[in-house]
Amino acid sequence: MTRVRRVHALAALLLLCHAAATAREGEPLTFSEAVARVRARNEALAAGRDEVDQRAAERAAARGLRSPKVTLELRETFINKPIEIDASPLPLAYRVQEDQFMKGQLRAAWPVYTGGRIDAANAAAAAAENEAGSRLSLTGDQLVTELARRYFGLCLARRAAGVAALKVEAMERHARRARRLMEEGVVAKVEELNAEVALANARAALASAGADAAIALEGLNNLMAGTEEVVPVTPLFILRDVEDCAHFQDAVDGGHPALAVAAAKRDQARQGTRAEKGAALPSVYLFGVRELFPRDLTLLDPEWAAGVGAEYTLFDGGQGRNRIAAARAREELAADMTRKLRRDLRSLAAVRHREMGKALGQYDAFEATLALTEENLRVRVRAFEEGVATSVEVVDAVLSRDRALLGRLKAAHDFDTALFGLLEAAGLTRRHGDYLARAVPVPEQAAETPLPAAPPTEASPAQ
Repeated sequence: MTRVRRVHALAALLLLCHAAATAREGEPLTFSEAVARVRARNEALAAGRDEVDQRAAERAAARGLRSPKVTLELRETFINKPIEIDASPLPLAYRVQEDQFMKGQLRAAWPVYTGGRIDAANAAAAAAENEAGSRLSLTGDQLVTELARRYFGLCLARRAAGVAALKVEAMERHARRARRLMEEGVVAKVEELNAEVALANARAALASAGADAAIALEGLNNLMAGTEEVVPVTPLFILRDVEDCAHFQDAVDGGHPALAVAAAKRDQARQGTRAEKGAALPSVYLFGVRELFPRDLTLLDPEWAAGVGAEYTLFDGGQGRNRIAAARAREELAADMTRKLRRDLRSLAAVRHREMGKALGQYDAFEATLALTEENLRVRVRAFEEGVATSVEVVDAVLSRDRALLGRLKAAHDFDTALFGLLEAAGLTRRHGDYLARAVPVPEQAAETPLPAAPPTEASPAQ
């Protein structure tokens, strides 16, 4: 087999391998379906739901503080000898306790007044449950943003592999053209070698792009807690009718889950202050005791007792006062952090909005450049065929075309990730479907203009 035929066979083998990898069976997956999988499978959300259940149970437990507490105690007691009362000097003795006796008491206690501590405990438990729910929503929004980064990252990687495949196809055509023109004496041998080097580089870039796509798929599957071979069908997109920055900044105060978490923390701190103040007040309670085995009672033990009790701390070395001061400091800390968080979110929304606008501007610039690079490539190919351009110039034209293609794709990817980051910053992630519904997809590479087909190369005689 001649060198030319060996090169052709190798090129055909590489193209077949690439086609097989591209056509490998994969499950089509829309972005909405990917979101559903993340919500159903991701362990972070499962842990968040578990925390909500935990806080709900703790809140139910706090409600029980208002109810009376009833306990039962049973004791079988053995002592060294019976207890007797000696009536000396009379020869009399009265046994008041046997050396084995049973006691069983049913006790009840009901808090009547605790200085507001029970109400504070219930309010704090409700705030903790609200915090867990808001944290779950925040985690969900963050996962959707991360999913968008990985999902559209996979889209970008697959599209980049498509551009790399176009580049290989273009370089193969150019190599065949250079070989034919070299054999016809139109160009020098060095031009044919330059074309072969460019083809080898293009094939290496295609292999690298395929590896990048596999890495992106692994990252997406990890987030979805799956191992399926999926094909993203929601394409890279742009939008030209996104609301202005002020709209998203104003939305921050409209129910952002991060602010809801901060508000719940502040409420818990407020209830902590209330509880510490209540600890400095007297506690009043009702109580009752009933003996279940009266036959073993001594003369001094009643069968039952009931009454009202009170407890008040007169002096604790300033502990209560300092605990109140600490609780107030925690409340102020929560308020300060809430104000900072609100400012940070508004600033983040502005940054993401500017990033989105920057990406859209880059997309338009690469869109305009693409038409120029395609025309430049057409002219360079024609000039090379006429012997007035070099192989390097054709390769540069192909690379310029590919840079424009990849630049447009990267700009669309940056736009998409910035949009989802903007929605998260504004607390509007739940509305991402509305934006996807009016998205403008980026054209597929199949619609781009590849190199014009080269005339067929005549087979060289066998050596």
